[in-house]
This record gives sequence, structure tokens and C-alpha cells, in this order.
Amino acid sequence: MKKLLFSAIVFLPLFTAAQAPAINPDQPSEIVVTPYKTTMVADGKDNSLIKITVINRAGKEITNATNLIHFKVEGDAKIISVTNGSDAKHDPGAAMQESLNNGELRLILQAGRNRGVVKFDATCEGLSTGSTEIHTVQPGIAHPVTTGAPIAGTMKVTDKIIGADISFLPQLEDRGMKFYDKEGKQSDVMAMLKDHGFNYIRLRIFDHPEILKGGYSPKRGFCDLAHTMQMAKRIKATGMKFLLDFHYSDTWADPQRQNIPVAWNNLDFNGLKDSVYTYTKNVMQALKDQGTVPDMVQIGNEINHGMLWPVGEINNLDSLATFLV
Repeated sequence: MKKLLFSAIVFLPLFTAAQAPAINPDQPSEIVVTPYKTTMVADGKDNSLIKITVINRAGKEITNATNLIHFKVEGDAKIISVTNGSDAKHDPGAAMQESLNNGELRLILQAGRNRGVVKFDATCEGLSTGSTEIHTVQPGIAHPVTTGAPIAGTMKVTDKIIGADISFLPQLEDRGMKFYDKEGKQSDVMAMLKDHGFNYIRLRIFDHPEILKGGYSPKRGFCDLAHTMQMAKRIKATGMKFLLDFHYSDTWADPQRQNIPVAWNNLDFNGLKDSVYTYTKNVMQALKDQGTVPDMVQIGNEINHGMLWPVGEINNLDSLATFLV
């Protein structure tokens, strides 16, 4: 069975014994909201199960929690059922409250008939808020199914992949941060990862992260092509493999935002399509020319609800498919 494991490495500040605050890892800390679907059809019928739990400071669920949870829905959707609670329908925008039973609370959210974004928040005094967004869509008329043979790639992943996204490493090093192995010897981060069994490194790339308004790294341009090429050399030098993640934005792209790069803002659909193709080709060519071709490429980042909004939103499946092809 193929396994893919990627994680971001978090570097924590060091404290002396006198500075370290006393923290109880078992203390309730945060509400976790887990939607079982993040996209619903806006037909007045489609629904999604939402699970609410509480975790402690160590990140573990508190299975006997009985906290009173306050929650509300914003957008065209309503709660039609609450486990351990009332089955009365919940008006959008109104607040409700129910207590956790054996550490969890489950509810059913039903979509309305309008396209948009449904926001769900769960709060409790003394705990960090849990929230999620669900997009409601109205797919257009289906196109005829092609009779052509599928185009399949030849790459096969047979080994277990253990990787990390350390795109922020140049920023940390630029601040003068140094890294040490368990023996206290200063060492290169990538060398340490390789020594601990990592075999893949992922890098994110933004179009113009250096722009002052809306850029990921104003003036500095971290995670642009130049920084990505430098990091790619370091990855290949360790013998690890390289995964490149195109965000197609000047900053983070995720299920809550997929902003078109500023340089592409005034382009029509054909212009956007050509820009995605040309930009991708130029980045790949630059990496190939320096001998650091990515071993794997991720087209778009977290595109659950599409990319290059609003043109490539999930409602515009033909446009999204065109960008991806």
C-alpha cells in the first residue's frame, strides 16, 4: 500500500528552567470542528456531518469532556439534527448550545439553495474557538463523457515517502537561527532530516511574494523562483527527493482563499490559462536547467474549492479542469 506522509517542521523557542511557564498538558485547550464534507450541493437537501470535540494542550481528545458548546451557522444552511440535543431545525445566524457527551457532539448541517460559503463556529469559555467553512455549489450541465482512452503517466510510487515542507528554512536562517542535533552539534537541517529517515522535501512557490500589498514576503520575496532554486540545490545535494508545490498566487492558497496573482488580475480566461501554462513551464525549465528537476509536482495547493478564484472556483468545473490540464 502506498503511504504518503508530509508534515511541517515546527521550531520552538528554547527556555531556561526559570523562564518556562508551568503548563498542564492535560488541561482542556481547544475546540476541534471536523466536517465530513467541505463542499455541499446547494439543492436544499445535501448535508454534512460535523463532529465537535475538545483537545488538551498535548493535542489529545478528552474523551470524557462535558463542556457546554455554543455554536452558530452563517450562510445558507441550517442544522437539522444534533446528537444528544434537539432535532429542531436551526435558523442560520442564530446561536445554539449543547453539552458534549462522552467527549463529542455531532450535528447534521443541511445546505440551502444558494451558492456561497457557510461558516460554522463553536465556542466555549476558556477554550480556543473551533471553526470551519463549507462551500455550497451548483454544478452546471454535465458534458458528454469522452470515449477517448485515458492518458496515464508512467511514474509509480512503490516506497514509503516520509517528507517535510521546510520552505520557511531560508527565512529562519536569514534571521540568524542555527540548528543542532541531539548531541548539541550545529548541523544543517536537511542533513539532520536525511539522517532521521526523511526522503522527500516539499517546497511551496509563489508567483510574486515580494509585492508590498498581499505578498507572502513583502520586499524579501521568500518562496519565489530564486529562493526555490537555491533550496532545490540543497535538497538534491543530500540525495533526498524534491516535491514542488505551485500555489498560483502571491501568498498562501488554501480552501479559504485562492487569490489570483496580482500580475494576472486583469486577464480574461484565456489569458489566465496561458499564464498558468507559461509560468509552470518556465519554473520547471529553470529547475531543469540547473539539474534539479522536481521528482513530484503538486498543481495548486489545497484546491478543494478550486483555484484562481473566482474564475476557477469549484462551481466552474470546466475552467478548473482547464487550468489543471
